[in-house]
Amino acid sequence: MDAARCTLDDAIYQAVRFAALPPNELARKRRFLVCPECRGPAFFRKASRSGQAACFGARPHEDGCTLAASEYEQNNIGPGDDQDILENPGQRIILNFNFGAPDERHNDPDAPVNLGGRGGRFVGGGVRPDAAMHRRLSTILRNLMMSGQFRTSRQIIEIARVGEFTVADFFVPFGAVAAAHDHQYRGYWGMVVSARFGQTGALWLNSGGRDDMSVCVPEQFVNELYERFRITDEEELAGTYALVLGTLRTSQGGKKYVQVEDLVFITLR
Repeated sequence: MDAARCTLDDAIYQAVRFAALPPNELARKRRFLVCPECRGPAFFRKASRSGQAACFGARPHEDGCTLAASEYEQNNIGPGDDQDILENPGQRIILNFNFGAPDERHNDPDAPVNLGGRGGRFVGGGVRPDAAMHRRLSTILRNLMMSGQFRTSRQIIEIARVGEFTVADFFVPFGAVAAAHDHQYRGYWGMVVSARFGQTGALWLNSGGRDDMSVCVPEQFVNELYERFRITDEEELAGTYALVLGTLRTSQGGKKYVQVEDLVFITLR
């Protein structure tokens, strides 16, 4: 998009004008951007080192937004063949951490992934379905992004060495993170507003300001993350959606975050 609306001052900015804002003002206002037509969540990307010009984007747009078509085609986030999750709501979903991964750390597809011995719980609600579908984190994230029906469903999702949960209970949008989620192992997801490197070399994926949660990618995983998702510049992460499985922590300064323990537990779109 060439322009976006900032809800802080209700002004519509062109990308070139927005990029010229003082750094502190830009950092604050980029957390409050929406599509100027449908007011769907928007993002800003600074000009990248590879030559990509500063730009806005929004995803997902509301139905009927005239600014949506080109972005869906460019980013390939429209409906796809993974709609079977919605078409087969009686089936359990088993998270597959190995299928499609660049490096096969667990050659046996039925072997459990080591999640540090976390205890889980079974969330029932009737007869446990016999049928099951194996799906990757990327497919789950796609459905979380595109379907409110999926986000609120009571469909069972099974995670090796953790337990079984309903989709509605396990997956928590970044904007819905609250004190009740402290120390809770969940699937946290949402749009990345900005990304930056910390003093230790860790990459921080920020969902908003200091009061909003972030995802910490330790330095030892950064190069592989860049290779896996074809990232060349941290500015390319602005506007992506992330899903990370992990325990919500709070720093001494009050910052809520999830630290990535292995790249099999995070996906980006």
